[in-house]
Order: sequence, then C-alpha cells, then structure tokens
Amino acid sequence: MILATADAQDASQRKDDDEKEIDLREYIGIVLDGWPWIAAFAVLGLLIATYFAWKTPPVYQATSLMRVEQSQNMAPQAFMEQQIAGASSNLKAVSAEAAVIRSRSVVGDAVDDLHLRVRAKPVYFPVIGEPIARFVTANFKKGLNVPLLGGYAWGNESVNVTRIEMPDAVKSASFQLVANEDNRFALLTRSGEQVLQGKVGTTASGQVPGIGPMKIFVEALHAQPGTHFNVSYVPRPAAIGSLQSRLSILEQPQGSGLLNLTLQGSTPAEAERRLDSVMSAYIQQNVEKQSEQAQRRLDFLKNQLPELKEERDLAENKLRDYQTESGTLDLSAEANSVFQRLTNIDQQIAQTELQRQELLQEYTQQAPQVQAANEKRASLVRQRNELQEQLKTLPKAESQLLQLRREVEVNNQLYTQLLNTSQGLEITKAGITGVSHIVDSAYASNGKIAPQRGLWLIIGLLAGIVAAILLVLTRALLRVTVDDPNEIESKYGLPVYATVPFSGWETTIKRRKRGFNLLAVHRPDDPTVESIRSLRTSLQFAMIEGDTKYIAITGPTPACGKSFIAANTAALIAQAGARVLLVDSDLRRGQLFRTFGVEQGPGFSEVLSGDVAVESAIQKSEVENLDVLTTGKRPPNPAELLISRHFDEMKTKLEGKYDYVLFDLPPVLNVTDANIVANHVAATFLVVRSEHSTGHEVDQAIRRMHRDDLKLTGAIFNGLRADRRRYGYSKYGYYAYKY
Repeated sequence: MILATADAQDASQRKDDDEKEIDLREYIGIVLDGWPWIAAFAVLGLLIATYFAWKTPPVYQATSLMRVEQSQNMAPQAFMEQQIAGASSNLKAVSAEAAVIRSRSVVGDAVDDLHLRVRAKPVYFPVIGEPIARFVTANFKKGLNVPLLGGYAWGNESVNVTRIEMPDAVKSASFQLVANEDNRFALLTRSGEQVLQGKVGTTASGQVPGIGPMKIFVEALHAQPGTHFNVSYVPRPAAIGSLQSRLSILEQPQGSGLLNLTLQGSTPAEAERRLDSVMSAYIQQNVEKQSEQAQRRLDFLKNQLPELKEERDLAENKLRDYQTESGTLDLSAEANSVFQRLTNIDQQIAQTELQRQELLQEYTQQAPQVQAANEKRASLVRQRNELQEQLKTLPKAESQLLQLRREVEVNNQLYTQLLNTSQGLEITKAGITGVSHIVDSAYASNGKIAPQRGLWLIIGLLAGIVAAILLVLTRALLRVTVDDPNEIESKYGLPVYATVPFSGWETTIKRRKRGFNLLAVHRPDDPTVESIRSLRTSLQFAMIEGDTKYIAITGPTPACGKSFIAANTAALIAQAGARVLLVDSDLRRGQLFRTFGVEQGPGFSEVLSGDVAVESAIQKSEVENLDVLTTGKRPPNPAELLISRHFDEMKTKLEGKYDYVLFDLPPVLNVTDANIVANHVAATFLVVRSEHSTGHEVDQAIRRMHRDDLKLTGAIFNGLRADRRRYGYSKYGYYAYKY
C-alpha cells in the first residue's frame, strides 16, 4: 500500500514536471512561429534607430587640466596657521573651487564673453533636412541647391550673431534671419513682419513691434540667398544653465589638487572656445578676489601709519624731555632685563591688536581666526602685567625712564614693520596672478562622443525584437484560439471526423478571381487532399439515413474554410463514383461559382423563390459526377426563402438523382440561415479553423445548434499548420498532436 502511494506520488510529480516543460516549449513555439513579426519589427527598429542616430546632432568634448592650490589669503601671516587648521581639509577646499568654477557668476561671465544668449541655427527641411545637411557639410565644400526648397538649409550654411541689444525689460525674443545677396540680410519676426535690414560686419538697428528698439551685429554669414535662420535671444539664466549642464569637473587623482574639466559642444572648436572662456573667467575672478583682499589690507595699513608715526614721535619727545630734565641715567642689569622683556611683549600686543583689526575687516568676532587673536592678546597682556609688578621694585626714576624708553622702542618697531609691510603689499598686489593656473588648455579631438550610432542600432534591433516577441505573446494569450483538434473532442464533446492541414495552394486559390480552381483536382497528391479523403471515408461509414445523403457543412464564423472543405469533399466523393450535388446555400456571400468557374445564376435563390425549376438551375462541373447549384441572385430576404415550401419540393425532386447532396452553409453565429438549412439535412459538420476559431466561438456555435434542437454530427479541424512549433507539429508532422 505504501509502495503504491509512493508510485502514485512519483507519477503525479513527473506529470507536473512534464506539464511545466510542455508549457515552456509552447511559449517558445509561439515565439518561433511569430518569426515574420519579429523580423519585421527588427527591421523597423533598425530603421527607426538609424533615423534618430543620424538625426541627432554630433556631440564633441573638450578637456583641460587646472591646478588649484591653497588660497593665498591676505590676512596676517601670523594667523595663517590658525586659518589652515580651521579649514576642514584640502580636499574640501578643492571641491569648493570646483563648485566655484561651475557657479553662476563664473559661468555667467563666460556666457557674456561668448554672447551665448544669442542662438542662431539654420532652418532645415522637416524630418530629413538636418541629417542631409550634416552629411553634405561633412563631405562637400558647397551646399545643395534644391529647386522650390531654397528657403531651407541643405549643408555648409552658417551664421555668427555676436550681439543683440534690446530693452532691459525684454528677457527673450525669437526672430528669423533671411540671407540676401552681397552679405546682406533681413530680420523678421515669427509672424513674418520685417524688423530691419543690415549688412554683415556692421551693427543694424530696427524697431520690433510691441517690444521697442533693437540692435543686432552679424559677424559672419555663409548661405545661399533666401536661406532662413532661426535667431533666439534667450534669458541669461537659461543660457547659464545650458552651459553648466555641459560642464563637468572631477579631481584626478583624488587629493592632488588637479581638476579635470570637460565641456561638450556641437563642434570641437565650439567646445574648446567655451571651456577656455570658463577657465579664463574663473582665473580672472580669482585674481580680482586676491587683488581686492590686498587692496583692503593696504588701505587699512595706510590709515594706521600716520597714527603710529604720531605716537612714535610723541613717545620720542617725552623721552627726550625727561632725559633733559633728569640727565642721563644708567639702567641696572635687572632693569635692562625687564625692559627687554616688556618691550618684546608690548610689541607683540601691538602687532596682535593690529592684526586683529585687519581680521575684523573680513571676519566676524566669532570667526576662529579672530578668536585666536583675542586669546593671544589676552595671554600677552597677562605676561605684561606680571612684568609690570616687577617694575614697582625699581627706583622711581629708573622705572619712569624704563617706561618711556619702552614706549619709544615699541612704537618705532611697530611703525617700521607696518611701513615695510605696506611697501611689500604694494609689490604683491601688482604681481597677483591667482592661486589657480591652467596646466593644459582646452582641447577637443575630432572624434565625437555622441551619438554612438552603432550602439543605437543594436538598441533599435533589440527593442524591435523584444517588442515583436511581446506582441506575439500578447496576441497569442489574448486570442485563445482552438489550435488542437483533441481540445474539440475533450472540451466540447464533438467528434473530429477529419484534420485538414493547411495548404499553401489554398491561399493561391483565393487570389484567383475566376476559373476552375479545385485543389482535389489540380493537386490530388497534396497532404490536404489526403486528409479530406479520410473525411470522405468517414462520411461513407457515418450513420446517415436515406438513399440520398443530405449533408451540411458550416462554421462558427467567416473564413473558417467551410466552402473549401465542401467543394473538395464533393469532388472527392464524385471521383469515387458517387453522384454528388453541391449546393451553395450561403445566399448572402456564396462564392462557389468562382471556384468551379460557372455562372452565378440562376441558382438556389431562384429555385427557392419558385422562379426556376431545380433541374434548370443545376450546372455541370468539370468533375465527373459532380453538379453544382450556385447561390443565384442574392435575395434581400434569404431567411424567408429558406423556410419556404419550395425547399422541401427541391429535396423531393433531388431524391434518387444523387447519392450525396452537400450544402455549403453560411456561418452559424452570423445569421440564422445555417440553422434553417440544417433542419432539412441528415448530418451537419462544423468546420473549426486552427489559429482562427476561438473556443468561445466554437462553444456558442454548438450551443446555438443544440438550442434549435439540431443534430451536430461532428467537427472538421481545418488549417492545421504543420510548420508550427507551438504544439510540436513540425516535429511529428500534421498527425502528431499534443496530448
């Protein structure tokens, strides 16, 4: 018992694994069967990618190298160490300089220098004009002259508008510039109203309607007369942002202080010119900043020098007067020692105070540099107070002389030092070159960095293939067609009498307008004909009552191949020696007269209306023993004709004359005609077409037949594609179905 249970579990597991494998193989088959779609979409993707690859303007990149050193702050040298210590790191300082280079102030100067607020571009023919013009420019020295399309640029056209002056309130404007003969041009508004006329190399003035006066300077113009250019005057922030977006800065290697600058442009010369302008603007601002700092310190020192000179002179006069009154006094060794120490400390205090005042010119009281100066001055004052306590132990005359000499010494040294500093600062200011300098100027190779057309083509190809695969899978999943004949028997309980493979000759037959076109006659060895022969055999053994076997063939919807099956089946039965009549009972769209190459009427409709006897309406075909009753004139009331008494009268007249009477019915789901005729026959077969008929259509057709209490004898599975991989038909042939 346990072994049986284990075997059952193993079998169930193997079955589940097989189903998973079959499902995967089914999806692979769907994709492989959709290869025409995949190939078409791949070509389409290549074409689209090719168009955009050639339509996208080329992009070139200029590179340069700049070295950024520690900022030469014009603050006092005594506090440079504190300032450096207060900085986070040299790396951050370099990163800050990179941000300064990309700042609006620096890039804005480059925008103004290059007149980037003015943009001028040729007008190209829509869609294809720009790629053509680019190709002509790259390969020919002269542009094309296209008749009737002279207003467009076709290659080697250029214009250089260096300046547009408009009222300050105007932030942007758009114009059209038209090239004329003799280096002249006309400027038009977008609506076509002329603003001004000018000549290349001279400033032209005009009046813009609704805006005011304007001036324009065209430095160069190369184009055939009549060529149009779009000229735009963009807002300054937009021009700055556009240039910033093309500029990138990276320190390489990290911590070296070397900045690698790259900037993209539409031509190598443009990229180099713009990058050089950005670097020049940065260097110039850097120099101006250093010069401004030096000038501020120089002004401060010049203001302090007269005061220090006056204080020095006053101290010298006091010392001289005191010596005149008291005579010359000699200081003791102790007094000399205290004097030297006090003089040194006083000098340091004076220098510290002076330097603190200089720092306050650039920093606040909370700045680390100012705080360091305050702490140093406080420490020196404490030392001076301690030494001054020692002066109280000296004789009064000696102490007073020491105090006067100390003031003279301190003021004299301080004045001399400031005077030397001021003179040195004058020299430094004149030679300031900035802390940053250009190592390598901008250079752009002739090789473009974008677009990468090869990559675009690969992406287009892959995108087309992926899109096609998704389309094929989605189409297969959304349209659930009946593609397996076994599904008709297992799911709908309808026996399949024949499985007819798809024949390429069937498509050829549909293209022909008129003439005898019957596969069973022209291609008797075709596999499709062999399958229909199996249907003939099945009909011979089917339980069909009566000497004359009345058989109807229909389908759920149009294009199922019911007429093809009916015509070839009738021909094969007739070739077997039976007398056969094929009736085209599709009074709305019947086309069997084209297949057999006979006249359309009089036919079935005239017989039902009583206008013509059935014997007179029947036509002989080229197949022995096979007669055809065509639709005849298409009536306005097919359903009413079919339920008339003439139908039964026709059957009575045909009884005994034919062994088989085959009715080609209209589709079941489209009209009620099929159900009416099926009520008069002994057997009805439903043609289900592979990859066309859906399960819902088959189910509804069966339900409609059962609703009218009509017997549906069986199904004929038509159009099986032996080359389809979805169900493994290509591996086993058209008899190998999926179970």
